[in-house]
Amino acid sequence: MEIKETETVRRVALRIIALIGMMLMTAPRAYAADDKAVKGTYTYYGHPGMSMVEAREKALEGAQSEALREAFGTLVSQDVVQTNEIVNDKEKMAFLSSTRSTVRGEWIASTGAPEYDERMEDGAPVVTCRVSGRGRRLSNKAPDLIANALSAPDKRAVSSDFGDSQDIFVYLKSPERDVFVMICLEDEEGMVYKMFPFENTPAQATFKKGYDYILFDKDRKTPGLGDMPGDGLYITTDKLALNRLYVVYSPNYFRKGNWIFNEDANLDIMTSNEFNKLMIELRRADEEMGMKVINLSVKPGGDKNFEYE
Repeated sequence: MEIKETETVRRVALRIIALIGMMLMTAPRAYAADDKAVKGTYTYYGHPGMSMVEAREKALEGAQSEALREAFGTLVSQDVVQTNEIVNDKEKMAFLSSTRSTVRGEWIASTGAPEYDERMEDGAPVVTCRVSGRGRRLSNKAPDLIANALSAPDKRAVSSDFGDSQDIFVYLKSPERDVFVMICLEDEEGMVYKMFPFENTPAQATFKKGYDYILFDKDRKTPGLGDMPGDGLYITTDKLALNRLYVVYSPNYFRKGNWIFNEDANLDIMTSNEFNKLMIELRRADEEMGMKVINLSVKPGGDKNFEYE
């Protein structure tokens, strides 16, 4: 009897070990993509008439790109075109070449607030920006997504410049695969608002491949995506403001994070630090997750009833 019990325990233990091994083989990797800390500094020289706010945005983009270049390098490609022409009855051959440089990494999220040094030179803004964040080597596994801000509910009305309280629409199209989407708006105060999914959007709602979608149009229904609450998407300001739209997408379902409902804005909200931490966590776990960043320049004195012609 004692030998029998020992044998049974051994067999059960072996089964447990085998089961654990199968679970490890089939379970999704907690961190599917390697990422690393990156830092970068960049100085942007603007032109006369450019605002310091716009120059700051250009400096931020340059600093992020420089951080990724330092960490992951660049891919340099050269295109050569041969041309032939007849000169004085003789054939003359010429070669035209162009060189392109592409950063081989992508920005996942910031880990600290950008630092700026600003000054004016000959009537033009000069901004030095220092950034720190998490980046990863380009994997090319995220499906393509077309994402644009629109000044009217027409996909041709692509714009990044808006007026105070002017309606803003978002055009989305996924050519390759069905995707889950989250759209967030970050203001200059470092707060991030979840604009989509809407409150009544089904958890498994996806944007179907090949279809055109225009969001935040009060007169347009979005079958299967829920109903938009409120008066749409617009930004009120009494000075030049730069905001960002983040379009986060993946062919795989992903949780949307822990947001807190803000009664004044009637939207879910979190700080930019909390949002960046969420992005690091989500994009580490999903190599197919992509993110489009759309910069919005909003000027006072706009017309909310603007129409595309």
